Amino acid sequence: MDAELHIDAFPPAKMASRMEEVGVAKAKLRLDTMLALAILAGAFIGTGAIFATVVTTGLGSSGMGFGLIKLLGGLVFCLGLIAVVVAGAELFTGNNLVIMAYASRRIKLIGLVRNWIVVYIGNFIGSIATAFIMLLTKQYEFSNGALGANALGIANSKCSLDFLQAIALGVMCNALVCLAVWLCSSARSTTDKILAIIFPITAFVAAGFEHSVANMYFVPMGLFIKGSAGAGFWEAIGKTAADFGNLTWTAFFLKNLLPVTIGNVIGGSAFVGMAYWFIYLRPQKVVAIEAEKAVKILAVEDDPDFVLALESVFEEEDHYKIDVAKTAEEALKAMKESCPDIILLDIMLTTPLEGLDLARQISGDEALCQIPVIVISSVGQSEYARMIPDDKHLPIDAWISKPIDPDHLLRTVQRFLA
Repeated sequence: MDAELHIDAFPPAKMASRMEEVGVAKAKLRLDTMLALAILAGAFIGTGAIFATVVTTGLGSSGMGFGLIKLLGGLVFCLGLIAVVVAGAELFTGNNLVIMAYASRRIKLIGLVRNWIVVYIGNFIGSIATAFIMLLTKQYEFSNGALGANALGIANSKCSLDFLQAIALGVMCNALVCLAVWLCSSARSTTDKILAIIFPITAFVAAGFEHSVANMYFVPMGLFIKGSAGAGFWEAIGKTAADFGNLTWTAFFLKNLLPVTIGNVIGGSAFVGMAYWFIYLRPQKVVAIEAEKAVKILAVEDDPDFVLALESVFEEEDHYKIDVAKTAEEALKAMKESCPDIILLDIMLTTPLEGLDLARQISGDEALCQIPVIVISSVGQSEYARMIPDDKHLPIDAWISKPIDPDHLLRTVQRFLA
């Protein structure tokens, strides 16, 4: 076994499994907890929007180019998602990845929809409350009104988009946001998560893509300024409220928030969530079992207590037959004597990562390579986690972390049965 340490502790197959588990946990949150975390996320994204508005104010008049202004705005906007991921909050756009748990039949449609609706409402409350507080601060009057003029310009431009254009900009935005969240699932430290977030989020802001939750702050902030600013502010910036004619509540909801939300759902759930589910969680080996015959399962596991736990899971199901091998050598012998239908494999056997070597041998054997291999392991929480290869070619078909959820184990096995 190559003992080289890898930067990424979790390979993509494991990342997919982690995202599926996260989706299950998010769908099962208590309603009040889910709403409170969603309100926090709205406030966090609003804070990132505040930061971006301040930093980009006056840069154009100083001669800085469009691209650099957008780059700086994107870099500081990252604060929002960093706070969501590291501090813990529920963000609608990132939660589009919960669809992976639904596609794996770990949660029901009602659980997915409940999460999206509650989190969306909470995000709106947190974002618009942040905008209202910022109105009370009168920050828009800073720099002789230049900051407020910048906020108005941002909001007005967002309400000037064509419907289809807003959808497309929303698609691209949330593909990048969910990519950032997906990359975070490979991380083991806060530093890893922050680095994973910076480039995708900076890219979507710099490119001018549209984020529904960010717009819940940007546009209401502009509307609040337009409706509340005094004559001194308008005189200072040399404009009137009529110069921002596209900026209305109706335009906000119908020309921006609605199409951008549609685009965000498509970009996040389809282009990232379902794409990675199809690649890593979709059963790629399906075993046909003849009627009246038992499904033969070989558990490669050296922990007798865990073997008992596995046997208890399947003993209530009369069409499963489970055999056990404690070492890779025993497992190979059992496979060749009586080819199992499915293999449940612990990575850590008599030696660290012995099971991974066994998986490679199975994959390279013409007689065995079509047998689905489901890893059941706690290696992700051990000192050997960094020895797991970070490439996408791990010869396994599914990954379940210990301690196991019996229902999850049964459903995972059933996914590989015709």
